[in-house]
Amino acid sequence: MALTTTTIRGDIAQAVYEGRSNRQNLFIGADVMPIYVADVRSGEYLKINLGGSEALNDDATKVAPGAAYPRVSRKFTSDTFNTVEYGLEEVLPDATARDLARFLDTEVAVADMLLSQIQIGHEARVATAAFAANGLTAITASAAYTEANVTTFDVPRDVADAKLELAKYGVLPNTLVMSAPVFERIRRSAKVQNQFFGVVPSDQSRLLSEAEVAAAVGVDRVLVGRAPKNTAKKNQSYSGGFIWGNTYMALANITGGEFAAGGFGRTILWGADSPVPFVAETYRDEARRSNVLRVRQHTSEKVIDGSSIIRITTGYV
Repeated sequence: MALTTTTIRGDIAQAVYEGRSNRQNLFIGADVMPIYVADVRSGEYLKINLGGSEALNDDATKVAPGAAYPRVSRKFTSDTFNTVEYGLEEVLPDATARDLARFLDTEVAVADMLLSQIQIGHEARVATAAFAANGLTAITASAAYTEANVTTFDVPRDVADAKLELAKYGVLPNTLVMSAPVFERIRRSAKVQNQFFGVVPSDQSRLLSEAEVAAAVGVDRVLVGRAPKNTAKKNQSYSGGFIWGNTYMALANITGGEFAAGGFGRTILWGADSPVPFVAETYRDEARRSNVLRVRQHTSEKVIDGSSIIRITTGYV
């Protein structure tokens, strides 16, 4: 039996990326959990907890001349990560490819759809991690983010309350994460509008951008999850929805790079198998007279510091 050779197709991946550049901002998973390439599939890293490290303890005391200084004994812990492979492939018969070639680049079109499906999975895992109970008690909005309350609910106040909770852990948040429906309501809300423009008549206001909402609530950036998904069961009629839910927003310190830099989390790639976030490759299935196109990734969506993120319960309906 002849060996099947799999070829990584950077040309397809690049064509897909260029063709869908206007859609890249739908997905925020790699912004919420920045990409980190690891040399190993599974690994262990040093973790510093506030309790064990005593970094925020008030232990310094007066020292008399010639007396010994008080000493501390810190405890360090470790944590582990295990990357998992995710992938999807599609058989592209020669006859079908030749027929469709009149209308489009078939390989690029198929890779685009496969990539969307892989990205949806990654986005969903990041959203679940970001909106999970990571350790800090959620802040409940001072008033529910309903349409009826659009002139009264107070996002700047709710974010300020969440900042104070994070400050107790020495965390300075830089990012507010939310769903598209929550953002569309917040950007029209009177309190956010007034915080940005000053108190103005309602007919003088306009919809705020992500950067303007960020400025109004005092964070570096607002990330809005706009990626759609099919919420219906397989083989049923399409029913559109969003990956990011409306129940919570998340206020976090998001940092990339080495784990020692802290921050909420990382998307850890096993570099030896998945050197880029999404790998496109093909192989030949001669028995079917077909090429098989595959998109995959080898990753772990890992929470690095659960005290770097806090949920705000929105009451959105």
